[in-house]
Amino acid sequence: MAELRVGVIGFGGRMGGLMEPMRETGVPFRIAAVADPRAEELKSKKLPILEGTVFHADADAMLAAGGLDGVMIGTRCSLHARMACKVAPLDIPLFLEKPVATGFPDLRMLARAFAGRKAPVVVSHPLRVSPLARRTKELLDSGEFGPVRHIVGFNDVPYGEVYYAGWYRDFSEMGGLFLQKATHDFDYITYLAGSRPKRVCAMKAQGVYGAAGKPPFAGKPFNLKCKDCADRDKCPESPFSGAASMIPEGSRKAWADSRMCMFSPEIRNEDSGNAIVEYESGVQASYTQNFYARHRSARRGARIHCYRGTVEFDWYTNEIRIMRHDRNGVETVGAGGEEAHFGGDIELARDFAAAMRDRRPPRTPIETGIESALLCLHARESADRGECREVVMP
Repeated sequence: MAELRVGVIGFGGRMGGLMEPMRETGVPFRIAAVADPRAEELKSKKLPILEGTVFHADADAMLAAGGLDGVMIGTRCSLHARMACKVAPLDIPLFLEKPVATGFPDLRMLARAFAGRKAPVVVSHPLRVSPLARRTKELLDSGEFGPVRHIVGFNDVPYGEVYYAGWYRDFSEMGGLFLQKATHDFDYITYLAGSRPKRVCAMKAQGVYGAAGKPPFAGKPFNLKCKDCADRDKCPESPFSGAASMIPEGSRKAWADSRMCMFSPEIRNEDSGNAIVEYESGVQASYTQNFYARHRSARRGARIHCYRGTVEFDWYTNEIRIMRHDRNGVETVGAGGEEAHFGGDIELARDFAAAMRDRRPPRTPIETGIESALLCLHARESADRGECREVVMP
Protein backbone atom coordinates (compact mmCIF):
# COMPACT_ATOMS: atom_id res chain seq x y z
CA MET A 1 0.00 0.00 0.00
CA ALA A 2 1.40 3.39 -1.00
CA GLU A 3 2.22 5.82 1.78
CA LEU A 4 -0.36 8.61 2.01
CA ARG A 5 0.97 12.17 2.00
CA VAL A 6 -0.80 14.41 4.53
CA GLY A 7 -0.58 18.19 4.79
CA VAL A 8 -1.37 19.94 8.08
CA ILE A 9 -2.46 23.56 8.47
CA GLY A 10 -1.75 24.45 12.11
CA PHE A 11 0.22 21.66 13.81
CA GLY A 12 -0.71 22.29 17.45
CA GLY A 13 -1.65 20.08 20.37
CA ARG A 14 -4.81 18.72 18.75
CA MET A 15 -3.11 17.64 15.52
CA GLY A 16 -0.17 16.23 17.46
CA GLY A 17 -2.59 14.21 19.59
CA LEU A 18 -4.19 12.67 16.52
CA MET A 19 -0.96 11.24 15.17
CA GLU A 20 -1.04 8.13 17.37
CA PRO A 21 -4.66 7.31 16.45
CA MET A 22 -3.66 7.78 12.79
CA ARG A 23 -0.83 5.28 13.24
CA GLU A 24 -3.19 2.84 14.94
CA THR A 25 -5.32 2.67 11.80
CA GLY A 26 -2.53 0.69 10.13
CA VAL A 27 -2.79 2.82 6.98
CA PRO A 28 0.71 4.05 5.99
CA PHE A 29 1.01 7.83 6.01
CA ARG A 30 3.45 10.61 6.66
CA ILE A 31 3.18 14.33 7.35
CA ALA A 32 4.56 15.56 4.06
CA ALA A 33 3.93 19.26 4.62
CA VAL A 34 3.03 21.68 7.40
CA ALA A 35 1.88 25.30 7.22
CA ASP A 36 2.33 26.95 10.61
CA PRO A 37 3.71 30.33 11.73
CA ARG A 38 5.61 28.42 14.45
CA ALA A 39 7.59 26.45 11.89
CA GLU A 40 10.98 27.14 13.45
CA GLU A 41 9.74 26.13 16.90
CA LEU A 42 8.30 22.90 15.48
CA LYS A 43 11.57 22.13 13.68
CA SER A 44 13.54 22.62 16.89
CA LYS A 45 11.44 20.00 18.70
CA LYS A 46 12.62 17.33 16.23
CA LEU A 47 9.39 15.36 16.50
CA PRO A 48 9.72 11.96 14.81
CA ILE A 49 6.36 12.42 13.08
CA LEU A 50 7.72 15.57 11.38
CA GLU A 51 10.94 14.01 10.13
CA GLY A 52 11.28 14.88 6.46
CA THR A 53 8.32 17.28 6.59
CA VAL A 54 8.46 20.36 4.34
CA PHE A 55 7.44 23.53 6.20
CA HIS A 56 5.63 26.36 4.47
CA ALA A 57 5.12 29.98 5.47
CA ASP A 58 1.37 29.79 4.98
CA ALA A 59 -1.46 27.56 3.83
CA ASP A 60 -1.55 29.07 0.33
CA ALA A 61 2.07 28.08 -0.30
CA MET A 62 1.53 24.56 1.02
CA LEU A 63 -1.58 23.96 -1.05
CA ALA A 64 0.00 25.44 -4.19
CA ALA A 65 2.89 22.98 -3.88
CA GLY A 66 0.37 20.12 -4.25
CA GLY A 67 1.18 16.42 -4.04
CA LEU A 68 -1.08 15.79 -1.03
CA ASP A 69 -3.56 12.97 -0.48
CA GLY A 70 -5.36 14.83 2.31
CA VAL A 71 -5.24 17.93 4.50
CA MET A 72 -5.83 18.32 8.23
CA ILE A 73 -6.77 21.70 9.73
CA GLY A 74 -5.85 22.34 13.36
CA THR A 75 -5.54 26.12 13.54
CA ARG A 76 -7.18 28.20 16.21
CA CYS A 77 -10.96 28.22 15.91
CA SER A 78 -11.40 31.58 14.18
CA LEU A 79 -9.45 30.29 11.15
CA HIS A 80 -11.14 26.92 10.67
CA ALA A 81 -13.67 28.05 8.07
CA ARG A 82 -11.28 30.24 6.09
CA MET A 83 -8.62 27.54 5.87
CA ALA A 84 -11.21 24.93 4.89
CA CYS A 85 -12.42 27.16 2.06
CA LYS A 86 -8.88 27.22 0.67
CA VAL A 87 -8.90 23.41 0.53
CA ALA A 88 -12.41 23.03 -0.96
CA PRO A 89 -11.50 23.68 -4.64
CA LEU A 90 -8.72 21.05 -4.57
CA ASP A 91 -11.07 18.07 -4.35
CA ILE A 92 -8.97 16.23 -1.76
CA PRO A 93 -10.11 14.74 1.59
CA LEU A 94 -10.10 17.11 4.55
CA PHE A 95 -10.00 16.65 8.32
CA LEU A 96 -11.52 19.78 9.89
CA GLU A 97 -11.27 20.59 13.57
CA LYS A 98 -14.38 21.86 15.35
CA PRO A 99 -16.12 24.24 15.56
CA VAL A 100 -16.20 24.55 11.80
CA ALA A 101 -16.89 28.30 12.12
CA THR A 102 -17.15 30.90 14.90
CA GLY A 103 -19.63 33.27 13.26
CA PHE A 104 -22.52 33.28 10.78
CA PRO A 105 -20.53 34.95 7.93
CA ASP A 106 -17.82 32.27 8.06
CA LEU A 107 -20.43 29.51 8.33
CA ARG A 108 -22.25 30.79 5.23
CA MET A 109 -18.93 31.01 3.38
CA LEU A 110 -18.10 27.43 4.38
CA ALA A 111 -21.48 26.08 3.31
CA ARG A 112 -21.13 27.74 -0.12
CA ALA A 113 -17.57 26.49 -0.57
CA PHE A 114 -18.50 22.85 0.04
CA ALA A 115 -21.89 22.78 -1.69
CA GLY A 116 -21.74 19.98 -4.24
CA ARG A 117 -18.15 19.02 -3.40
CA LYS A 118 -17.55 15.28 -3.53
CA ALA A 119 -14.24 14.98 -1.65
CA PRO A 120 -14.91 13.58 1.86
CA VAL A 121 -14.66 15.92 4.85
CA VAL A 122 -14.21 14.47 8.33
CA VAL A 123 -15.34 16.94 10.99
CA SER A 124 -13.71 16.41 14.39
CA HIS A 125 -16.76 15.32 16.37
CA PRO A 126 -15.42 12.26 18.23
CA LEU A 127 -18.35 11.86 20.64
CA ARG A 128 -20.76 10.92 17.83
CA VAL A 129 -18.50 8.04 16.73
CA SER A 130 -17.42 6.92 20.21
CA PRO A 131 -18.39 3.33 21.13
CA LEU A 132 -20.73 4.57 23.87
CA ALA A 133 -22.75 6.83 21.56
CA ARG A 134 -22.89 4.26 18.76
CA ARG A 135 -24.07 1.50 21.12
CA THR A 136 -26.72 3.83 22.55
CA LYS A 137 -27.90 4.66 19.04
CA GLU A 138 -28.18 0.94 18.25
CA LEU A 139 -30.34 0.40 21.33
CA LEU A 140 -32.61 3.31 20.43
CA ASP A 141 -32.89 2.26 16.78
CA SER A 142 -33.82 -1.30 17.76
CA GLY A 143 -37.36 -0.06 18.40
CA GLU A 144 -37.85 -2.02 21.62
CA PHE A 145 -38.30 1.17 23.66
CA GLY A 146 -40.42 3.05 21.13
CA PRO A 147 -39.45 6.34 19.45
CA VAL A 148 -37.18 8.83 21.18
CA ARG A 149 -39.31 11.54 22.78
CA HIS A 150 -37.10 13.51 25.16
CA ILE A 151 -33.33 13.91 25.68
CA VAL A 152 -31.55 15.48 28.65
CA GLY A 153 -27.85 16.10 28.03
CA PHE A 154 -25.30 17.16 30.63
CA ASN A 155 -21.66 18.20 30.67
CA ASP A 156 -20.05 19.06 34.00
CA VAL A 157 -16.47 19.83 32.97
CA PRO A 158 -13.72 19.08 35.54
CA TYR A 159 -11.00 20.81 33.48
CA GLY A 160 -12.91 24.04 32.84
CA GLU A 161 -9.88 26.07 33.87
CA VAL A 162 -8.41 25.70 30.37
CA TYR A 163 -11.09 28.07 29.04
CA TYR A 164 -10.07 30.87 31.40
CA ALA A 165 -6.37 30.35 32.18
CA GLY A 166 -4.97 29.64 28.69
CA TRP A 167 -5.41 30.87 25.12
CA TYR A 168 -9.07 29.77 25.06
CA ARG A 169 -9.82 32.80 27.26
CA ASP A 170 -9.65 34.90 24.07
CA PHE A 171 -13.31 35.10 23.06
CA SER A 172 -12.43 36.53 19.65
CA GLU A 173 -10.51 33.34 18.85
CA MET A 174 -12.93 30.70 20.10
CA GLY A 175 -16.37 32.30 20.13
CA GLY A 176 -17.65 31.28 23.57
CA LEU A 177 -18.43 27.95 25.15
CA PHE A 178 -21.56 27.02 23.24
CA LEU A 179 -19.32 26.89 20.18
CA GLN A 180 -16.23 25.52 21.84
CA LYS A 181 -17.84 22.84 23.98
CA ALA A 182 -21.51 22.33 23.12
CA THR A 183 -20.68 21.78 19.45
CA HIS A 184 -19.74 18.20 20.47
CA ASP A 185 -22.82 17.70 22.61
CA PHE A 186 -25.32 19.23 20.21
CA ASP A 187 -23.86 16.97 17.52
CA TYR A 188 -24.34 13.72 19.44
CA ILE A 189 -27.76 14.80 20.76
CA THR A 190 -28.89 15.51 17.19
CA TYR A 191 -27.49 12.11 16.17
CA LEU A 192 -29.51 10.37 18.88
CA ALA A 193 -32.64 12.41 18.13
CA GLY A 194 -32.46 11.39 14.48
CA SER A 195 -33.91 14.68 13.38
CA ARG A 196 -32.93 18.21 12.45
CA PRO A 197 -32.97 21.00 15.09
CA LYS A 198 -35.80 23.46 14.54
CA ARG A 199 -35.67 25.98 17.39
CA VAL A 200 -33.43 26.77 20.37
CA CYS A 201 -33.82 28.79 23.56
CA ALA A 202 -30.66 29.29 25.61
CA MET A 203 -29.13 31.18 28.49
CA LYS A 204 -25.63 31.53 29.89
CA ALA A 205 -23.95 33.14 32.88
CA GLN A 206 -20.66 34.19 34.40
CA GLY A 207 -21.15 33.22 38.00
CA VAL A 208 -17.57 32.53 39.08
CA TYR A 209 -14.84 33.58 36.64
CA GLY A 210 -14.06 36.78 34.78
CA ALA A 211 -15.95 39.82 36.01
CA ALA A 212 -17.91 37.61 38.43
CA GLY A 213 -14.79 37.05 40.55
CA LYS A 214 -14.92 38.26 44.14
CA PRO A 215 -12.26 40.32 45.99
CA PRO A 216 -9.42 40.03 46.70
CA PHE A 217 -8.90 37.99 43.56
CA ALA A 218 -11.13 39.96 41.18
CA GLY A 219 -10.20 42.82 38.87
CA LYS A 220 -6.81 41.50 37.79
CA PRO A 221 -5.19 42.52 34.47
CA PHE A 222 -6.01 40.27 31.51
CA ASN A 223 -2.35 39.45 30.84
CA LEU A 224 -1.46 38.67 34.48
CA LYS A 225 0.06 35.24 35.15
CA CYS A 226 -0.42 33.47 38.47
CA LYS A 227 3.33 33.33 39.05
CA ASP A 228 3.47 37.15 38.96
CA CYS A 229 0.39 37.80 41.12
CA ALA A 230 0.60 39.21 44.65
CA ASP A 231 -2.19 36.81 45.70
CA ARG A 232 -0.58 33.68 44.26
CA ASP A 233 -0.11 32.06 47.69
CA LYS A 234 -3.78 32.21 48.68
CA CYS A 235 -5.86 32.23 45.49
CA PRO A 236 -7.91 29.01 45.04
CA GLU A 237 -7.07 28.98 41.31
CA SER A 238 -3.33 29.38 41.81
CA PRO A 239 -0.86 26.50 41.40
CA PHE A 240 1.19 28.07 44.21
CA SER A 241 -1.36 28.14 47.05
CA GLY A 242 -0.84 24.61 48.37
CA ALA A 243 -3.78 23.24 50.34
CA ALA A 244 -5.84 26.32 49.41
CA SER A 245 -5.58 25.47 45.70
CA MET A 246 -8.48 23.77 43.89
CA ILE A 247 -6.12 22.59 41.15
CA PRO A 248 -5.44 18.84 41.32
CA GLU A 249 -2.02 18.42 42.89
CA GLY A 250 -0.69 16.49 39.92
CA SER A 251 -1.52 19.38 37.54
CA ARG A 252 0.00 22.28 39.47
CA LYS A 253 3.52 21.97 38.11
CA ALA A 254 2.27 21.94 34.52
CA TRP A 255 0.43 25.23 35.12
CA ALA A 256 3.22 26.99 37.04
CA ASP A 257 4.67 29.04 34.17
CA SER A 258 1.66 29.59 31.92
CA ARG A 259 -1.51 29.91 34.04
CA MET A 260 -3.28 33.25 33.57
CA CYS A 261 -5.57 34.93 36.08
CA MET A 262 -9.07 33.48 35.76
CA PHE A 263 -10.73 36.47 37.42
CA SER A 264 -9.83 39.20 34.94
CA PRO A 265 -12.96 41.22 34.08
CA GLU A 266 -11.94 41.07 30.40
CA ILE A 267 -12.70 37.34 30.23
CA ARG A 268 -15.97 36.95 28.32
CA ASN A 269 -16.40 33.17 28.42
CA GLU A 270 -19.46 32.05 30.36
CA ASP A 271 -18.98 29.43 33.07
CA SER A 272 -22.43 27.86 32.85
CA GLY A 273 -25.05 27.55 30.13
CA ASN A 274 -28.35 25.87 29.32
CA ALA A 275 -30.29 25.27 26.13
CA ILE A 276 -33.63 23.77 25.12
CA VAL A 277 -33.82 22.46 21.56
CA GLU A 278 -36.94 21.51 19.63
CA TYR A 279 -36.43 19.11 16.73
CA GLU A 280 -38.50 18.83 13.56
CA SER A 281 -39.68 15.38 14.66
CA GLY A 282 -41.13 16.82 17.87
CA VAL A 283 -38.31 15.52 20.06
CA GLN A 284 -37.37 17.99 22.78
CA ALA A 285 -33.86 18.11 24.23
CA SER A 286 -32.35 20.07 27.07
CA TYR A 287 -28.63 20.52 27.57
CA THR A 288 -26.61 21.98 30.43
CA GLN A 289 -22.91 22.69 30.74
CA ASN A 290 -20.89 23.81 33.74
CA PHE A 291 -17.20 24.74 33.90
CA TYR A 292 -16.38 24.85 37.61
CA ALA A 293 -17.16 21.22 38.43
CA ARG A 294 -14.20 19.35 39.95
CA HIS A 295 -12.99 15.81 40.54
CA ARG A 296 -15.83 13.31 41.10
CA SER A 297 -18.52 15.81 40.14
CA ALA A 298 -17.48 15.38 36.48
CA ARG A 299 -20.04 13.84 34.15
CA ARG A 300 -20.87 13.97 30.46
CA GLY A 301 -23.67 12.15 28.77
CA ALA A 302 -27.43 12.03 28.41
CA ARG A 303 -30.68 10.46 29.51
CA ILE A 304 -32.97 9.50 26.63
CA HIS A 305 -36.66 8.96 27.35
CA CYS A 306 -38.87 6.71 25.25
CA TYR A 307 -42.35 5.40 26.12
CA ARG A 308 -41.19 1.87 26.97
CA GLY A 309 -37.83 2.65 28.50
CA THR A 310 -35.18 5.16 29.53
CA VAL A 311 -31.57 4.86 28.41
CA GLU A 312 -28.82 6.78 30.19
CA PHE A 313 -25.09 6.94 29.59
CA ASP A 314 -22.06 8.80 30.93
CA TRP A 315 -18.67 8.86 29.23
CA TYR A 316 -16.90 9.30 32.59
CA THR A 317 -18.31 6.05 33.96
CA ASN A 318 -18.17 4.50 30.48
CA GLU A 319 -21.44 2.64 30.82
CA ILE A 320 -25.01 2.61 29.57
CA ARG A 321 -27.91 2.12 31.99
CA ILE A 322 -31.22 0.75 30.69
CA MET A 323 -34.39 1.21 32.73
CA ARG A 324 -37.36 -0.57 31.19
CA HIS A 325 -40.76 0.86 32.02
CA ASP A 326 -42.54 -2.49 32.19
CA ARG A 327 -40.39 -3.85 35.03
CA ASN A 328 -38.27 -2.72 37.96
CA GLY A 329 -34.50 -2.83 37.75
CA VAL A 330 -31.50 -1.45 35.89
CA GLU A 331 -29.44 -3.15 33.19
CA THR A 332 -25.86 -1.97 32.76
CA VAL A 333 -24.05 -2.24 29.44
CA GLY A 334 -20.38 -1.52 28.77
CA ALA A 335 -19.20 -0.25 25.41
CA GLY A 336 -15.41 0.12 25.56
CA GLY A 337 -13.83 3.39 24.44
CA GLU A 338 -11.06 3.98 26.95
CA GLU A 339 -8.87 5.77 24.38
CA ALA A 340 -8.65 9.51 23.65
CA HIS A 341 -12.00 11.32 23.48
CA PHE A 342 -13.70 8.19 24.85
CA GLY A 343 -12.59 6.13 21.87
CA GLY A 344 -13.80 8.67 19.32
CA ASP A 345 -10.39 9.82 18.05
CA ILE A 346 -9.41 6.42 16.66
CA GLU A 347 -12.76 6.27 14.84
CA LEU A 348 -12.17 9.71 13.31
CA ALA A 349 -8.67 8.63 12.28
CA ARG A 350 -10.10 5.52 10.62
CA ASP A 351 -12.61 7.61 8.72
CA PHE A 352 -9.94 10.05 7.53
CA ALA A 353 -7.57 7.28 6.48
CA ALA A 354 -10.39 5.60 4.54
CA ALA A 355 -11.36 8.94 2.99
CA MET A 356 -7.82 9.42 1.67
CA ARG A 357 -7.31 5.81 0.59
CA ASP A 358 -10.77 4.97 -0.79
CA ARG A 359 -12.67 8.29 -0.73
CA ARG A 360 -15.13 6.56 1.58
CA PRO A 361 -17.81 8.90 3.04
CA PRO A 362 -17.19 9.61 6.76
CA ARG A 363 -19.64 9.39 9.65
CA THR A 364 -19.10 13.06 10.58
CA PRO A 365 -19.33 14.83 7.19
CA ILE A 366 -19.24 18.57 6.61
CA GLU A 367 -23.06 18.76 6.79
CA THR A 368 -23.04 17.61 10.44
CA GLY A 369 -20.33 20.14 11.30
CA ILE A 370 -22.29 22.97 9.72
CA GLU A 371 -25.52 21.87 11.42
CA SER A 372 -23.88 21.72 14.85
CA ALA A 373 -22.17 25.10 14.45
CA LEU A 374 -25.45 26.63 13.24
CA LEU A 375 -27.22 25.38 16.37
CA CYS A 376 -24.36 26.63 18.57
CA LEU A 377 -24.40 30.09 17.00
CA HIS A 378 -28.16 30.39 17.42
CA ALA A 379 -27.84 29.23 21.05
CA ARG A 380 -25.24 31.93 21.64
CA GLU A 381 -27.48 34.53 20.01
CA SER A 382 -30.47 33.30 22.02
CA ALA A 383 -28.54 33.66 25.27
CA ASP A 384 -27.25 37.11 24.32
CA ARG A 385 -30.64 38.44 23.19
CA GLY A 386 -32.97 36.64 25.59
CA GLU A 387 -35.13 35.19 22.81
CA CYS A 388 -35.76 31.86 21.12
CA ARG A 389 -34.22 31.38 17.70
CA GLU A 390 -35.19 29.40 14.62
CA VAL A 391 -32.24 27.23 13.58
CA VAL A 392 -31.86 28.46 10.00
CA MET A 393 -28.95 29.96 8.10
CA PRO A 394 -29.42 33.74 8.32
